[in-house]
Amino acid sequence: MSYKVCLWHLVLLDTLLFSQISGIVIDSKTSQPIKGVNITADEKGTSTDLNGEFHLDVGKGAELQFSHIGYKIVNAIANDGMRIVLITNVLESDEIIVHAGLIDEHFQRTASSVTVLRKKDLYEKGKDHFQMVIGNIPNLNWAGGTSRPRYFQIRGIGERSHYFGEGPPNFSVGFVIDDIDFSGLGMAGSLYDIEQVEVFKGPQSSVYGSNSMAGLISLRSTDPSENSESSMTATYGSDRHHRIGFITNIRIRNGTFLRVSGLKSYIDGFRHNISQDRNNTNKRDELFLRAKVMSQPMKKLSLLGTVMVTDLDNGYDAWAPDNNEEFKTYSNDRGEDSQRTTAASLRANYSISNELHLTSITTLSATDLVHSYDGDWADSAFWHDNHGFDPQVEGWAYEFFDKNKRNRLSFTQELRSSIGSLIIGSFYKHLKEEDKASGYLFGGIANNATAAYDFMVLAGYSQYCYDLTSTLKLQGNARYETNYIEYTGDNRSLDYFGDYMILPPVAFNVNHSMVGFRGFLIYMMDEFTSYYASVSQGYKSGGVNQQPYLSETNRPFDPEFIHNVEAGLKRTTNKYRTQLVAFYGIRKDQQVSISSQQIDGDPNSFIFYTGNATSGWIKGLEWEHVHEIGRLIRAKFSLGYLNTWVDEFYYKLNAGTEEKGGNRDAAMAPDITGSFSLDYEGLSGISASWGVTFKNDYYFSDSHNEKSEPYSLVNFTVGKSYRGLSIKFWGRNILDERYAVRGFHFGLIPPEYRDQAYFSYGDPIQFGMTLDHRF
Repeated sequence: MSYKVCLWHLVLLDTLLFSQISGIVIDSKTSQPIKGVNITADEKGTSTDLNGEFHLDVGKGAELQFSHIGYKIVNAIANDGMRIVLITNVLESDEIIVHAGLIDEHFQRTASSVTVLRKKDLYEKGKDHFQMVIGNIPNLNWAGGTSRPRYFQIRGIGERSHYFGEGPPNFSVGFVIDDIDFSGLGMAGSLYDIEQVEVFKGPQSSVYGSNSMAGLISLRSTDPSENSESSMTATYGSDRHHRIGFITNIRIRNGTFLRVSGLKSYIDGFRHNISQDRNNTNKRDELFLRAKVMSQPMKKLSLLGTVMVTDLDNGYDAWAPDNNEEFKTYSNDRGEDSQRTTAASLRANYSISNELHLTSITTLSATDLVHSYDGDWADSAFWHDNHGFDPQVEGWAYEFFDKNKRNRLSFTQELRSSIGSLIIGSFYKHLKEEDKASGYLFGGIANNATAAYDFMVLAGYSQYCYDLTSTLKLQGNARYETNYIEYTGDNRSLDYFGDYMILPPVAFNVNHSMVGFRGFLIYMMDEFTSYYASVSQGYKSGGVNQQPYLSETNRPFDPEFIHNVEAGLKRTTNKYRTQLVAFYGIRKDQQVSISSQQIDGDPNSFIFYTGNATSGWIKGLEWEHVHEIGRLIRAKFSLGYLNTWVDEFYYKLNAGTEEKGGNRDAAMAPDITGSFSLDYEGLSGISASWGVTFKNDYYFSDSHNEKSEPYSLVNFTVGKSYRGLSIKFWGRNILDERYAVRGFHFGLIPPEYRDQAYFSYGDPIQFGMTLDHRF
């Protein structure tokens, strides 16, 4: 009997001392469970599963340590039903976390071709706008024609413009800042106080919808933190460049933090206008303001709110009839390329239980755009003195001016729930855009035009992840989306007596339903190396061209789809990080941007519209590599290879002329892009960076065969930091390369108005100094 009593007491003691402890580990910002967290207690240990849950046989009261790459270590006393919250520690780790997906993922486990640029990379090289980093990202290009890049192309897919008449505000490349959709509004891409830039290449429609058929660009600003800090920056450079900014981070109360940043920047714009005798007709006068609040009002609820204001009061004067490379212009009418946006977002994460988590993302934005320019690019004196055009003799002045005003209002609501490895979500978007064009439009046929789009998007999506083995993961996601587009357009013209005449109105309604999907396998060979293969379908919505003088066959256009296969390798060690991706995509019902001049001698009689070609394809490679050379030097390489094709298509030049396009490479698709840089960071606070970017030639448009020339740009930065103070000297395009960023082909010069090529050039050589102070 005593033997049984002793045995019972030993079992009871063992149960008390070494009972099974269970719990869950979640991310402090997203409230999402974290997989693979290491949990140790003396000689015992385990790790969390896919749902962030763990079980460990230890006694209550034992000290547990929770550790995971990219997070701060947490020590806690063992107790059943534990809920451990880990705080990210990315800045102190070389581990890269990708945030733009449905869940946060380690770069090594992300089965996509994604370029990640972190705050340190941007700051040390003096990159102050997304425009400055485009050349470092393989197979990414942008189209000129605006004061800042608005329109991007990834792997040869993307818009080059959005003039009056080119259809609804649908874009192949998404541009997102703090959950707010800025697609087609990339001018707002300031990098001041940006924590991370992520560029996804390839279809992302199954996650982000119709604005990401080619890929997605995501800018994520720095979140508020528990540390009170402030900083200021000041820049002075050539071309009257000056820039001043501030950041302040404060604690409002327990669990609530505020971060506010502001930046004012100005530069003349590198042009000398002969007609107006001014140097600032192409100015960039820009203001960026942002406020972010992070709060945890309840144990299971976290909130992140963002308010942004951008005011870009930029000029536009980038073309010259003589195509000179000295940046001289002759326009007598002042051009404008302004963008004013007020936007807000609210992200809420709520954990109902260890298994069920909810996410809500709400955004609001209001944008006013103005794009205007001198349509003939010169004054009467230029045309008379250089080409003999005399208004007194001809009976009319060679003067054209074009202006387009847009107002865009957007509201989006996304609801997402995650149950273990399953994610289910819904998305709603309501966008209204009003366009007003005025001036001597369409060769004088119309003087005023108005258009209105009422655009509604409804979508549902899901994602599921399944571990086939401990090293092999299968994941798939799908999205079903319906777009409803309602369009109305009115145009007026002046008759012979100067009275307004109302032209026939245009009204069009359309709805399209589209499906996007993506499935992939990822194999983790070891903790340093992963391989993946994926198949996906992306889409871009169709719509209606608002140009009133198109034929009925050219007015509507259908959705475009792309079927893409991709395979990649990622490897990260303490010496290097590399990513190699191969891809092949087939484009179906490809949308192409067509421009045609309707009346000889009238540069403003160009009609821009979107039409569907038969098909096309893309294929290529992307390679990015970072290598540590010793302790102080880091080398970075990027290389993009792209091969594209657009099948033959036809379009109307005018009522009796049909033109053929296609049977060649896609526009804005250089076959080679690349970059190389060397970064030095000394122990004494001295740093230096030297880099070169390269871009091969490419077609400017689908409707003519003018091409750019290959070019390379060389940049450098040298700096010194001491405690909270740092100073940097930088140079951009230091070899003063002339490179075209936009090209047209049409007849401009009287009296013959022969078709020829015209080019707008990128920024020339520039030097400057930046002073930063943290306190």
